[in-house]
Amino acid sequence: MHIVKSWFWPGLITVACLTTLAGWFLAEPMDRQLTETVAAALETDNSWASIEVDGRDLTLKGVAPSAEALASALKIAETTDGIRVVENAATLLPLVDPFSFVVTKSDQGILLSGNVPYGDTRAKLLAAAENAMPGIEILDEMAVARGAPQGFVELANFALKQASQLISGEVRLAGETYSITGTAANAADYESVTNALKTQLPGNGRVGEVKLAPPPAGNNG
Repeated sequence: MHIVKSWFWPGLITVACLTTLAGWFLAEPMDRQLTETVAAALETDNSWASIEVDGRDLTLKGVAPSAEALASALKIAETTDGIRVVENAATLLPLVDPFSFVVTKSDQGILLSGNVPYGDTRAKLLAAAENAMPGIEILDEMAVARGAPQGFVELANFALKQASQLISGEVRLAGETYSITGTAANAADYESVTNALKTQLPGNGRVGEVKLAPPPAGNNG
């Protein structure tokens, strides 16, 4: 009969605990290193993306501005050395058709609503609105979405310019269709808005509904 000495089992338990602890301590630096590597690779063109790393398994999260951007982020994650499995938990921005943009001018100020593409377009449109209508309060209720037509920014800037020539009213884009309702600020603005709508609109825009009233009597300057 073999007698197992009393020191054997405590020693075996100690080795098992140390092995487990070593795995924990090694896993944490691996998680951190992989997280930093993938995050740095995503930062330049895919700043929308966030990640979680568990050991060598990665979960991609965030709202991608396009299917191409999502595919790009997944490829970066999947081709990073050390990553074993990539789970896609990211979603796409909603696709809106027709893509809309609305400028509403009233005594309370300017309301920008509808949709705006992902990126710096929102800031550009807000700056254009301030330049076109300085000193007027601007309220931003634009929602980020996919589906902006080619030439959207050019047509939106045209809408802001025409809105500045109204006392009150609304300029609306629905895809490439351009509509305007309201009252011109003065006779010169009435003529300017009307003539501009007779030409080819920016961004391949096409004229839709036009309900433009001339200025009130006494506003012909």
